[in-house]
This record gives sequence, structure tokens and C-alpha cells, in this order.
Amino acid sequence: MVKESLSMEDVVAQVEDVQQDRIIIGTIMEIEKDKERVLVDIGSKSEGMVNLYEFEGTDIKAGDEIEVYIIKKPRHFEHPIILSHKRAKEEHKLRDLENAYKDELVIDAKVDKRVKGGLIVSLDGVSAFMPASLVGYPMVKNLDSIIGDTVPCKIIEYDRDKRNVVVSWRKAIEEDVRRQREELFDQLYPGKLIKGTVSGIKSFGAFINIGGLDGLLHISEISWGHVDKVENVLEVGEELEVKVKSFEPKSNRVALSLKETKPHPWENIGEDFSDGDEVDGEVTGITSYGAFIKVKEGVEGLARLEELSWTDNLNHGGDVLSKGDKVKVKILEIEPDSKRMALSVRQTMPNPWEEVKKNYSNGSVIEGKVSHITDFGAFIMLDEGVEGLLHISDMTWDKIVKHPSEIVSEGDEIKIKVLGINVDKQKISLGLKHLEDNPYNDYPKGSIVEGTVEKIQRSGAYLKMENGIETYLHISNLSKDRIDDMRDELEEGEKIEARVIKNNPMKKQLEVSVKDLIVSREKKEMAKYIDNGN
Repeated sequence: MVKESLSMEDVVAQVEDVQQDRIIIGTIMEIEKDKERVLVDIGSKSEGMVNLYEFEGTDIKAGDEIEVYIIKKPRHFEHPIILSHKRAKEEHKLRDLENAYKDELVIDAKVDKRVKGGLIVSLDGVSAFMPASLVGYPMVKNLDSIIGDTVPCKIIEYDRDKRNVVVSWRKAIEEDVRRQREELFDQLYPGKLIKGTVSGIKSFGAFINIGGLDGLLHISEISWGHVDKVENVLEVGEELEVKVKSFEPKSNRVALSLKETKPHPWENIGEDFSDGDEVDGEVTGITSYGAFIKVKEGVEGLARLEELSWTDNLNHGGDVLSKGDKVKVKILEIEPDSKRMALSVRQTMPNPWEEVKKNYSNGSVIEGKVSHITDFGAFIMLDEGVEGLLHISDMTWDKIVKHPSEIVSEGDEIKIKVLGINVDKQKISLGLKHLEDNPYNDYPKGSIVEGTVEKIQRSGAYLKMENGIETYLHISNLSKDRIDDMRDELEEGEKIEARVIKNNPMKKQLEVSVKDLIVSREKKEMAKYIDNGN
């Protein structure tokens, strides 16, 4: 074969005929592994060079036809034209993407990674950005959960020169969602049972996807019983059958109910419970007037304060119960029409007052613990559920008590005497001072006593007697003579004798008179004088 001879002008002309930035078909001439390049014949008696790494993982040989992209023509004709096999493939993909953008076609996107503001996705090898607000419909909140997934999308922005591609998953499916929603509304009616999936959970309820639309399942519609937190009952992704309560096509609002898919727990309540039954329950609420107790899912009753304990000094249900407590209750009354149930906790336990007459009697001395103190006395715990009252007036003989805390304190273990029992009224009267003899009995009427002046006023003086009790000496009882001011006659600490003219031991009323003692002595002296004269 005679080799064709080309002039310099012919070679330059052939090179200039090759157009840059286009795709052509070439034939592999030689694979130069040492130079990591592949020489390709692109026609017009021109050859180009492709980097060998672009064929990594592909078996090639001389004579194979391949598509290449003309990247750069050399300034000197003796240098090969710069080609790219990879770029040729990308150009095809970019043209396909451009057509998809213009025709608004739905294409697949593989989610590669999460970035600030959204996701990077791959469109058959071409990277694109998907804003977070356009990820799914309804919007996917946990972007990390879909990394690696392939999702449908539409190209909403395309700039080939800048290689800027923005896609939307939402736009790809919202038309289908709209159509599904219209079809769904045509089939919806109040009372319809429909299946759905929990798509989101809020404090006020859960959103249920029922096919192209999220309906609201309010927290009050989840169960016939009380629900504290939605997440304790439902979880995202859970499938449910719910009932349509209402729907508004114009606003795309659907109200759903889960509890109405089940019979109301109060229906045929008489088949489950009867008055007088003792059942297990759980405390669901505490108030100042008692406690609400669940006896069945969706069925609660009220145990009033007086029915919580045999102790009668409760101020709040929380004094004996806490929310969540498991208790046994007695059903006192069921009102199916008003869905009310009266319960009792204490009636499931023995009544301690039935044993009071067996265990205590009037006049007996017993031990008890001061449970609490009031302005008028102290309550003494005798047995569980049995308290007696130690009145302030029954605490001591020898002084006036202004407040019970002067004598006893909460928690004190003391001995007391039973003064009276009234089982019907559940009352026991107790006495502390009655453990000792009444000191007022030491001073019978007419007896002569000695007292120490403790405090003097214009109209009288307070005397402390030998056994510690106090009495008041009025100014009129000091002397036979007229006295204007007691302070002129007596001094504090002075001891004086007087005669008891009045004594009421139970009322702690003791009255003495110096004048009466003087008069009585004068009468004795006069009588003695008369007797001697005779």
C-alpha cells in the first residue's frame, strides 16, 4: 500500500475541520498503558487522546468504536486532540435531563447524602440538589432516614453551563396526590371505616395518612379512656383502621376517630359490673373532693373523700392516694345513663370503728400518737383509722392553755384516758389531765390556804398556790376596810393566807378571800371571849 502523502496545509485544514464541544464516533487505534492514554481515530485523518482511567472497569481493545467528546483542539497540529469518553456519556445524560426538564417528566433520583438545606441526589450519575422543603409529600422530616433510597422527582431548575440541577420529589407526586384526594373525597362520608398509617405525632393528637391526605386523629378520639401522651399509645408508621367523623373538601380537613371503631365501654355496663362488686382499679386523677379510679378501659368512677379512708381528717385525695396507684374498690352505685359510678376504697377494708367498743372503755388508760394539732386540741391516733380528740381544756389542770402545742407536739407518744366513746359518730373523747388527781380538790370550800403574790393589778392580785394552781384575789376580798389600789397593799413574792370561799374543780374555778379569813377569825375570838366570860 502506498502511503498517502499530505502537505502541511492539508493537515492543518483537517484539524480545523474538527469541531470542539461535540460528540463523535471514534475508533480505538492504540492503548498506550505506559502513557496511560488511549489513541482514537476520529476521522478526517485526525486522532485524539483519551485518559486511560476513563475506561477503568471496562474491557477495550484496538478497533473498538466508542463515543467521545471533543474537549480541546491543540494549538499545534502535531499534538493529539483532547477527547473524553466519560464526558460523552455525561453529555447524553445532560441532554436527557434537559429534555426531562422541558417536558416536565418524572425521573428517578437516588439519595446520596444529606447537606445543609436538603439532599444531594444522583440522576443516573449526574448530581442534583433537592431542597428539604421539597422532599416528599407530605414532607419527610427525617432526611437521614431516606439516604440510599430511590425516589421519583421532577427537575424544577436546569442550567447546563453551570451544571446546576434542582429537583423536587414533592412536585413529582403532588399531581397524583391531588387526584387521589379527589377520588378519596368522592368516597368519604361520616361513619366510614378506612385504613391509614400514622404519619406524624403531636401533643394534641396524630396525623393519619389515609391515601393522598392526612386526617387528624385528636387525642380525645384515640381511646375511650384517658390518654396522657399520644406517643404512649401510637407510633409513626403504625397502621390503623379509623372512622371518619367529618370532612371538609374545600379545606382538605378530615377528622378521624379510633375509639369509635370499638363499642363504647359503657354499653351493657351492667353485664360487667353490679352494685356491691369489689373490683381492681387504677387511680387516674386526684382532687380535693376525692379520686377518680379506672375499673375498665374507658370506665372511671369517683371515690369521694369520705370513701377513701376510715380516717375522718382527710383534706385532699392526695393525702392517701397517688395517681397510678392500684387499688381495690367497692362499687356503691352505677348510673349507666349519666355514665357515673360511685366507688369506695375504705369499704373494701375492715371498719376499725367496729372494734372500738371491744378495745376501749370509758376510764381506761391507753397509749396513742399525736397525729396532728388544731387550735382546739390534738388528734391522737389509737389504731389505723381510729383517732380520738384530746381537747385543749382536757390537757392540764394547773394553767390556762392558749394553744395545744404548749403541751404536746405532733409525733409524741403519750398516755391518755378515755373520757367518752360514740361509735355511731366515730368519736372518742380523751383526757390528759385526768391521769392525775384534780389539784383543785386540794382546796375544799372553807379551807385556809397560803399563796404567793405573783402579779398585782389595781383591782386585784394573782396568787400561786402551794400545789401550783393559780387563783385571783379581788380587791374587795383583801380587807374589811376600803382599798383604792391593790398595789399599795401587797408586794410581789409576798406570802399571804386566805380562806377558800368558792371552788368548782371541774371548771377550775377557785376563789379565795383574806377578808373572809379575818372575819371568821374575829368570830372565833369573839365566841371564845364570850365562852370565857360565862
